[in-house]
Amino acid sequence: MKKIALALLAAGLVSGVAQAQPLDHKRMLATMGGVDQPTMANPHGSPHGAAPMQDAVLTGELDPNKLIFELVPMGRSYLEYQVDTAALAPLQGYDKPTEITVVVGTWCGDCHTHTPAFIKIMKALNNANIQVRYIGVDKQGKAGDVSLDGIEFESIPTFIVSQGGNEIGRIAGAPKASLEQDLVAILTQ
Repeated sequence: MKKIALALLAAGLVSGVAQAQPLDHKRMLATMGGVDQPTMANPHGSPHGAAPMQDAVLTGELDPNKLIFELVPMGRSYLEYQVDTAALAPLQGYDKPTEITVVVGTWCGDCHTHTPAFIKIMKALNNANIQVRYIGVDKQGKAGDVSLDGIEFESIPTFIVSQGGNEIGRIAGAPKASLEQDLVAILTQ
């Protein structure tokens, strides 16, 4: 074993002095992704090579799990939000088929607060009769390849509550009382 170590040392392949080398996290991430670091498009300094997720403008149908796991501000809000389960109690046995369309801007500060809270509320409620659709819009109010025909909104986020294809209420922008209380008021009117 000593002969091999001496041979490697003599060949210059190893150093005789063990030195701790700082980890190059960007190089490691790039290598793990199969991309060479110099070829990575990296305009914002992100080790993933893309814009920081708090700057992302996502449009079209959005997956709520991706919103909270991939968008830093939304993920923080989701973790910090405490669902008012007592306020949701009237909806535990709710049996009317209901659709909620959430119009959200991934670039919008209010959306970073209210959308993750709503996602957490829906998970806590866990009612199969209430289906939620999240639609991302850009700063001009366009949803990419998703048609917004029949969806009108003046502020974001907007939570449009419908039954049988007819709107029965909405929460536009910040809730009046809380998301839980406003949703209960709409569904139990």
